[in-house]
Amino acid sequence: MSLHRVHVTEVFAPGAEQPWLTIRRVLAFESGPCLAPVLVRLAGRRRRIACGRRLPLHQQCPNCCPRIVITDTRRITV
Repeated sequence: MSLHRVHVTEVFAPGAEQPWLTIRRVLAFESGPCLAPVLVRLAGRRRRIACGRRLPLHQQCPNCCPRIVITDTRRITV
């Protein structure tokens, strides 16, 4: 599983319901090797690449499928 730990900062204007600025910062990234590499053929050459680079999300192996964990959310009113 590729795990992304993210810190989010939202900046609000006074009285606004939606933030006018959202900053996302990746704190850590953990991943393992692809469990089901995909064979790609191009110009007579063959190469195996990670399934996360080629297949839709529901067809990716557990190591390539991204998981996002929001560790902290700060709300700032300017």
